Amino acid sequence: MKACKQLVWVTAFMAAGLVEAVACEPLVAAINAFNANDEQAASAAYGAFQTVNCAPEDKVMAGRFVSLLAFNRISSSVSTGDSLEKHTIELEALRDRFGGPWQVLDALGDVYRERKEYAKAARWYQSALVDADNPRLTPDWMAPNEDYIRRMDKLATEMQLAAPVREMVSLLRNGCQIAYRGVALKKKTTPIRFVFGTADFTPEGEKAAQDLSECLKSAKPKAVTLIGHTDPVGSEQSNLRLSVQRAETLSRYLAAAGYSGTLKVEGRGESDPFQPDDPTAYDEETMNQLQRRVEADLEK
Repeated sequence: MKACKQLVWVTAFMAAGLVEAVACEPLVAAINAFNANDEQAASAAYGAFQTVNCAPEDKVMAGRFVSLLAFNRISSSVSTGDSLEKHTIELEALRDRFGGPWQVLDALGDVYRERKEYAKAARWYQSALVDADNPRLTPDWMAPNEDYIRRMDKLATEMQLAAPVREMVSLLRNGCQIAYRGVALKKKTTPIRFVFGTADFTPEGEKAAQDLSECLKSAKPKAVTLIGHTDPVGSEQSNLRLSVQRAETLSRYLAAAGYSGTLKVEGRGESDPFQPDDPTAYDEETMNQLQRRVEADLEK
């Protein structure tokens, strides 16, 4: 697996011009420190909130400037060949102290993906997306672009599929949202497990189906297309038939659970394999696990 994907460097000039609109002196000092790439001065500015009466949101934003400067330093180090893993403790400390920003959460997703702790990685990527979507915490100059949003969403999905059955990552844990900063992400992929060679849910599969049902109640789409996929074990014809049957099983479950919109079913068998970010990261069984999935294409 690659050490990490390219980390997103947040340049100082992006914050230029913010000072004029700010009245809180420690926040002004934090912005100036960020623009000067001065981590020590930014930390000092954040510490000044202990004695200055500013709005709570000003302190939160100042903390983000401190965290971003630390992240930029880590990103620079990684870009020259350093291991992201060695920065894990600092990244987690930044998250615990400042709550983010999304760049830190995304990097932690990379750390746990590299460790093959896929459920934790999925949660970090989901958290990064939610943080990036919050305009109060993530103004436009700090936000990821559309391609990066889609990339984080795909990695969150990949980690959900790769996670061990006992560590199912709920769609309701920030994964049910279908748009981030105006970028539509209509497809929700869930690793619904079936008894081998059948269209019957395993206990874990039924739990995942229930999770998808709750997701639909939250998202309220007017129509959903369920697309079944299988791994390549078995004949192409039997896999195609099985993928349809499994999508139909899920469709019946969702209707019985109260979804009142239009449900459509497709089966693609093994013909449309999931394309992981780095196929060399997985053994054959995990690759097959990535293929055994149902996509829910939501129409608002």
